Amino acid sequence: MTTVTATHPAVAGFSLASILNSPQPSVALHPKPLLHSLAAFQAAIDAYVYKGKQEIARRKEVHASRLKEDGDKKRDMEEAIEREKRREIELIAVLEKEKLESKEMEASIYILKKQLASLTEQSSSLDVETNDLRTRIARLLKEKSRDLAVLEERAQAMSPELSLYETALGFSVTGVKEDVLLFRFIRLDEHSPNRVFSFVLDLSKQDYSVTMSEPPLGAMPRLVDALNDTREFWTFIKHVRASFVTELQDA
Repeated sequence: MTTVTATHPAVAGFSLASILNSPQPSVALHPKPLLHSLAAFQAAIDAYVYKGKQEIARRKEVHASRLKEDGDKKRDMEEAIEREKRREIELIAVLEKEKLESKEMEASIYILKKQLASLTEQSSSLDVETNDLRTRIARLLKEKSRDLAVLEERAQAMSPELSLYETALGFSVTGVKEDVLLFRFIRLDEHSPNRVFSFVLDLSKQDYSVTMSEPPLGAMPRLVDALNDTREFWTFIKHVRASFVTELQDA
């Protein structure tokens, strides 16, 4: 409420009694001082409102800045969470792959162990077979040496007969290589006395074999079997010569 005093320009000369005694009572107000007061009041209100708006704008800006910071933090956290999720997925994939590789490796190791055990068993078996083969080879070499000694002894004993064969019958023996002999006959064909009938005898194995016959002799397989059964070497030579003559006559 505004207190009006006698010194205020708006109430100078104011008399309540005269106003009440007047037939039409009225109070004269001075507008200029009132307008100045209203203007000052309005200015104060405007300044207050302006200051309030500035404060509101400042608080709004601060709030917006905080919201932006919170939004940035939230976005950073969400991105970090997504990165961790992707990293976790990648780690799970790596772990699954390592588990699979580990299982495959265990399976391979198991197979290799079985193969190693099998090879060890086979090696033991091969050792036994090798020792057996060595024994057999030693026995065969011994038998071969004995047979060669017998052949040499017979050759020496039959040297006169061999000379007779070579001279009268056109028979000769030539070494092709170790344990391989070439036998030649001539004077079998009366129409061509110098025609050569020959065969190659391989003595390198326990069972002898004929590797070449010229001309081919149909009875040769049977004669070789008889030689391996009886070891009658010179009997075999005689039968081969006789077979050449027989097949020549039958031709």
